[in-house]
Amino acid sequence: MKKILLGIVGLLFSLGAFAQKDSLALDENNKYIYYKTVDQPGAVADTLYDRGLYFFKKAYPAKALKLTKADKDGNALTGTGSFLINKKGLVGNSEGGEMAYTLRVEVKDGKYRYWLTDFVYQPYQRNRYGNAEFMHGKDVALEKASEKLSKADFNACLNQVVISSKHVGDNLKAYMLKTSSLEKHDVKKVKRVSTKEW
Repeated sequence: MKKILLGIVGLLFSLGAFAQKDSLALDENNKYIYYKTVDQPGAVADTLYDRGLYFFKKAYPAKALKLTKADKDGNALTGTGSFLINKKGLVGNSEGGEMAYTLRVEVKDGKYRYWLTDFVYQPYQRNRYGNAEFMHGKDVALEKASEKLSKADFNACLNQVVISSKHVGDNLKAYMLKTSSLEKHDVKKVKRVSTKEW
């Protein structure tokens, strides 16, 4: 019995340590940021850029994530997206709102980095039909959400931001590894002309 109890306690501590591995940090502007750098040996920047572009176009519906800017020099992509945040309740969780964010992907030969930042919480309210809808004018930056939300809701919100950010990052990594992710461009067949015969 003692061995089982110690095993369960050890498992809980290891899960807690695993959950702490990914976390939000503060950037130089005191904004929450989820930042990762990924080495991908043998991949050139152009290929990684094309795969990142394909990720923005195909990985999520346009409402969940859309490309807003592709740098002309071909080394950075920026997009905006959102994910659902649940609110703690007495009986269970309910839809609390959406968390809007900005995703930036930068590529170099053999590696890329990405970060999610500019988190803005958009709370929901129930309308007269019982459907969830945005509370207009109540948007709050994640950095100031601790003042507007209860402590339990704020902590749950932070945990959900980390989990959702990790999910977006894992999905991006999967697309960056796919060699078949590049769309086939329609190449018009060039008409050949022989100058020897006329």
